Amino acid sequence: MPYAVVQKSLEPPSREQLENAFHGIPGLAKVDAIILGRDAFGILVKGFSLERATMLQTSLASQGVETEVVDEAELPPLPQFKNVNRLECTPEALVIYDPLNRSFSLEWKNVMLIAAGRVPMSEFKRVRTEAEAPAYDLSNLDRGYRQQPKILVDYSSHEERHERLMLEIVLTRAVLRYSITADKVAHLLFQYLGERRTRDVLQNFTLLVQDLTKYAPQATVNRGAHFFRENATEPFPYPSKNAFYEEIIWLLWKLKRASEPR
Repeated sequence: MPYAVVQKSLEPPSREQLENAFHGIPGLAKVDAIILGRDAFGILVKGFSLERATMLQTSLASQGVETEVVDEAELPPLPQFKNVNRLECTPEALVIYDPLNRSFSLEWKNVMLIAAGRVPMSEFKRVRTEAEAPAYDLSNLDRGYRQQPKILVDYSSHEERHERLMLEIVLTRAVLRYSITADKVAHLLFQYLGERRTRDVLQNFTLLVQDLTKYAPQATVNRGAHFFRENATEPFPYPSKNAFYEEIIWLLWKLKRASEPR
């Protein structure tokens, strides 16, 4: 049965704390502190035996890092998602549009969690290339065919890294989440802002998150949404997509814990 070691708060441990805590733990070395410390957004490690996880918890406590050992089965999965390109924030409800531009209203009380942030994403771009075909002796072929240009077309793909503005809206009981990549759908996403809309995608995104948190004050927010709500000068930067989503899982786990009878 695999276990996870999770933080009691989202205050990230320092690299020095992790390096010292990892000393003497089977399968961990100081170098692991660089990777695990970067992605320390609630869940430090997963897949440990109970004995090994308990050893790490004790070692972390000696460095002032409070954690819990949790059966991985207790960590909630990310809810199923639907991609959204357009929505509207009205005082009465959150209006969601489907790909066919049909809308439905969602009462604000049904919004449980709002997560936002600037997240690095790996994306693959398809590239079309053209080149002239090698020259061959075509003297015996039809004259009209010989005069046609001979072009070879090829397609390839390469990976690109982009910083994206991500938004996740999780519904009550984590039955569903609406997922939005704002940079890619800005022409639709911010229409509802009307006169408040600017030419700056980041500013528009900030207004959107502020509207969501204003109309759904009961919703839990991640660190990124908190920064947008407080109108920070820069969005909260997540080091990886994994860190962004593991923080959501950690928040859902805390909400689940809080709702359980004592």
